[in-house]
Amino acid sequence: MIDYLVTGAAGQLGRVTLRLARERGKTALGADVPGTGLPEVSVEDGAAVLRWVLAHRPRAVLHLGAWTDVDGCERDPTRAETINGAGTANVAAACAAVGCKLIYVSTDFVFDGRARAPLPVDAPPGPLSAYGWSKLSGERAVLAARQPGFSVVRTSWVFGPGGKNFPRAILDRARKGQPLAVVDDQVGRPTYTVDLAEALLDLAEMPGASGVWHCANEGQCSWYEFAAEIVRAAGLGVPLRPIPSAQLNRPARRPAYSVLDTGRLAAARGRTLPHWRDALRRYLEEERT
Repeated sequence: MIDYLVTGAAGQLGRVTLRLARERGKTALGADVPGTGLPEVSVEDGAAVLRWVLAHRPRAVLHLGAWTDVDGCERDPTRAETINGAGTANVAAACAAVGCKLIYVSTDFVFDGRARAPLPVDAPPGPLSAYGWSKLSGERAVLAARQPGFSVVRTSWVFGPGGKNFPRAILDRARKGQPLAVVDDQVGRPTYTVDLAEALLDLAEMPGASGVWHCANEGQCSWYEFAAEIVRAAGLGVPLRPIPSAQLNRPARRPAYSVLDTGRLAAARGRTLPHWRDALRRYLEEERT
């Protein structure tokens, strides 16, 4: 038996989670990390997922893998549901079969954006996009299993070292001296992969933890405010202007307000995640090394 199996282990959150788990002295495997010699496991293949979990009998599965291309999901909602919905159901069934914990990472995109105060864990969902619906389908599969130790962890605006994310895109354009136009009518909570991974591991090691949790760095901002802080903290002087979301003409709608109330997780852990500005500072420091 090992401690953790991690899906999506080749992604920006998965890589950090594997590293931190091992730093804690835990055994952790990610079957979808290229070059490790481990077989790749597609969550769409229920039999393969079950074989993988049965072979290792972990204490917990951290299900981080997903199709997160929001506009891509809008163009192909069937594929989104197959990976994010049915694929998560396969993972849940395998975990139930061996009696291990399951931590499923979901998204603020399950909400419709009409709230004006931080969203509690029991706020009614209402996705605006195929991506949001597919992730909600995954949530429902996890919760419908009614297994002890099964958790849904919603997060938002994730960024981290080595990944394709918003700060990286802003930095790449700013360093080329390109002017920036960023939407200012969407408000949420940026979340640093290092802080998120620590919280996920804490939750996995917490006796009796189950149900829905919200996890994000403290504070809130618009994408425009986030971009302005990235440019300022990196010492880059480029023109930056706010624009409405409609100007981007994207296929998928985004929630205008998706600030998550993280009180339940903070109470269980005994602390909140650091403020997003502190997280951004640490991200920029790590990117410089």
